Amino acid sequence: MPFREDIELIRGSRSNLLRGKRIVLALTGGISIYRVPDIARELIRHGADIITFMSKEASKLLGPRIMEWATGNPVYVELSGYAEHVNICTTANAVVVIPATANTISKVANGIGDTSVTLCAMTTLGAGVPLLFVPAMNESMWRNPIIKSNIDKLRGLGVRFVEPVIEEGKAKLAPNQEVVDSVIDLLSPRDMGGLSVLITSGPTHEYIDATKYITTPSSGLTGYYFAREAMARGARVTLIEGPVSISDPPGVEVYKVKSVLEMYEIAIKLVSKRHYDLAVLTAAPLDFYVKDRVSGKLSSDLDKVVVELLQAPKIARDLKKFSPGTFLIAYKAEVGITEEELIAKTLKRASEGDWDLALAHLVGEGKGFGTEKDEVIILGKGGVIKRVGPLHKRELAREVLSLYLSMAGHVKG
Repeated sequence: MPFREDIELIRGSRSNLLRGKRIVLALTGGISIYRVPDIARELIRHGADIITFMSKEASKLLGPRIMEWATGNPVYVELSGYAEHVNICTTANAVVVIPATANTISKVANGIGDTSVTLCAMTTLGAGVPLLFVPAMNESMWRNPIIKSNIDKLRGLGVRFVEPVIEEGKAKLAPNQEVVDSVIDLLSPRDMGGLSVLITSGPTHEYIDATKYITTPSSGLTGYYFAREAMARGARVTLIEGPVSISDPPGVEVYKVKSVLEMYEIAIKLVSKRHYDLAVLTAAPLDFYVKDRVSGKLSSDLDKVVVELLQAPKIARDLKKFSPGTFLIAYKAEVGITEEELIAKTLKRASEGDWDLALAHLVGEGKGFGTEKDEVIILGKGGVIKRVGPLHKRELAREVLSLYLSMAGHVKG
């Protein structure tokens, strides 16, 4: 096949979350089609094999040759006697209609198959293959009650939608990363239905005055991916999130906090009032808070400022006291120590908090904080279970959640 060697150089370079999955991208004649080659390449970087269908209108806006280059596979605009809409779309792992115009949405909702894309979507629905629409259109079209009714009709049939971004009078195509994450969601195992999960994420800000604070370099990515993976697998997810610059995972209940005391208070209140099957503590709150925060702003004329820090209460130490039935997974991060010291320190902390699983890792120098990939040593109460990574943080979350399911007896046969 053309370009295969080039494609294999990037396949799985970010993760193997989509390894072995064949995904059909069905392209319609929306102007945001120019972003689809980049999305296709990102899906391949997560391991996917991409096949492209294009309507004739789509092929006028984006040359099929570009999608052939982007995916390393033939592109289908005209259907042949091979009936590609049947033999390819119904055997794919998922079909993604992108950009999904108002016209295409309405045709599929009303059983009209007059292009390679609508025929692909129609046969996909009939075969029970997961179908995802990524809409893009004028805002007035998006808000049109007839279009809304057609979207609701498709949702009632099990079709998923990626919400567009509403700005400048347009319902714009969702960010590329959100599209990719939504495809991964679509193909995640559905083995956590009925389970309730609490996750802490991100840093905390401990203010010295109204404008200055002490913090940790946590980006919140680990918590984001744990929350997204658990949600995609069917769990009800609550996320307690410190100040981060990333968006919240869709479908997740989010509590936004700033300080370590606030994060602790909300976590303990939630586990005291609700049942959680699982808690995953990925946050990196500051271990201390400022004793006497200055009112207003410190003067820049001061020669010296002394800040007194007090030890903060630890969710990881106290959660099981308030919710002993919750399966507890927590992280222990260290810098510049040996693996033996890391394991010893983590086991001590895990024993103090009665953790069921501990994830020990070294941070700093491009490790852990703010990175897309991480590596950890998974420890149980009896010692080392396995070493994992470096893996994409969602791939790591998938492995840890699967281990939890097997340990807690939730694996579905």
